[in-house]
Amino acid sequence: MTNFSRQEELVLGLDIGTSAVKVTAINYRGESVSTCEQGLTVRSPRPNWSEQDPRDWWEATSRALQEITSKVSPDLISAVGLTGQMHSPALLDETDNVIRPSILWNDGRTTPQCERLTMALGTETLTDAIGNRILEGFTAPKILWLKDNEKPNFDRLSSILIAKDYITFRLTGEKITEPSDASGTLMLDLRTGTWSTKMLDALQVSKDMLPRIVESTSTAGYISKTAAKETGLTVSTPIVAGGADNAVSALSTGGVTSRTCQISIGTSGTVLLPNEHPNVDSSLKLHCFSHCIPRTWYSMGTILSAGNSLKWFREKILSNMYPFSELDHAAQNTNAGSDDLIFLPYLNGERTPHNNPHARGIFFGLNTSHTYAHMTRSVMEGVAFALKESVNIINQSSESPSKYIVTGGGAKSNLWVDILSNVLEVPLYRTTSITGASYGAGMLAALNQRWFTSAKDITNLWVSSELSSIPNPDMKETYHASFDNYRTLYQKLSSMFKS
Repeated sequence: MTNFSRQEELVLGLDIGTSAVKVTAINYRGESVSTCEQGLTVRSPRPNWSEQDPRDWWEATSRALQEITSKVSPDLISAVGLTGQMHSPALLDETDNVIRPSILWNDGRTTPQCERLTMALGTETLTDAIGNRILEGFTAPKILWLKDNEKPNFDRLSSILIAKDYITFRLTGEKITEPSDASGTLMLDLRTGTWSTKMLDALQVSKDMLPRIVESTSTAGYISKTAAKETGLTVSTPIVAGGADNAVSALSTGGVTSRTCQISIGTSGTVLLPNEHPNVDSSLKLHCFSHCIPRTWYSMGTILSAGNSLKWFREKILSNMYPFSELDHAAQNTNAGSDDLIFLPYLNGERTPHNNPHARGIFFGLNTSHTYAHMTRSVMEGVAFALKESVNIINQSSESPSKYIVTGGGAKSNLWVDILSNVLEVPLYRTTSITGASYGAGMLAALNQRWFTSAKDITNLWVSSELSSIPNPDMKETYHASFDNYRTLYQKLSSMFKS
């Protein structure tokens, strides 16, 4: 490889998302030099099922890398960092062929398996070692589902690799993972950082089926000759182990210490706070996972329909009559509290804090004076109330953060950020630098290449933010009352959802 100065070198961040594979090329100053995406399709062969073929991940990855290497010289690429959707496994046989489509993170078929694993392991093991409730989206119950429902496929099972780790295998031939994705399988002991014998025994899975665990900034392997031909990358380019998408997205916004809380309004919504130890919520309403930063973990609350609630309202109820910008403008001209209209954003069930797959969305309090503008604002407020429930639990189990950063597509709306600031009663910051999973994966590649000595160093130089919204004291009483009504409404309806 030709020698170049560090200022000319590039790192790539590669994100194996649910809707697309995205690659970002980043230079030494943290600037995005080039990006490209290749779309992916989610299949639903039955209601409540969600699947993708891991071979489609690879096809999209090879096309994306071919496109990026047609725009930047492969010789300038010093390393590639990986990230991707959590929990979604590639299941391989002994010849490393894909056995069946991957059961994705948003698949809901495994309720019976979740209940059986919970009974088998008990609350003490879940709290002390796994750090999470066993929920349908996680990897472990999917393996038990395979055993229960597709025994011939289970008998062929030889390797289990999460999405980004399957791509690492296709690029390098190495079966490697790292703590953030390993913890998302629920097969990792958070305290020891090793595979949990109790969970593997319950699943009847051997450690030999699971990849070796290394640090997120470690070199997982090097581009093989075959992969070089298929991607355009140079043979022996280092592939960095990387991290789960939530973890690397937090890195990209500066979420590396327990003083900074990241709130994301994406398709789903998350509240994420790093910790210096596994801070497991005793009620297990929060998730606890390993971070992509060494000796760091994070607590996370998740709501399943954040930006998706507004997307649903615009597309399915308003038939795409208005662009998002017009909806935003109309909602801006309505009163705080949406004139007593309440929206529960539980379109596809809910995780934090209810863990109720049967919960459903509700507009409550409609009258003839309400318009689509009130309903739009009510959706935004309902999502903000759902996020507040996660923030409240995090603040009960941790020292309150000194800074809150809001990100995701919903954060582009000044109104939505203002609503969230008033509901949470805290100032909110927005990043002014590039964010996202592929960018965070590139940051891990830069750390691998010793461009920086620590996560704090790279975030200090590559990540910037500015104050975006402060609470308006005139809205405090209104939002207190609305939030109380929001919680009461769910409590009144919770017993009815399942029936």
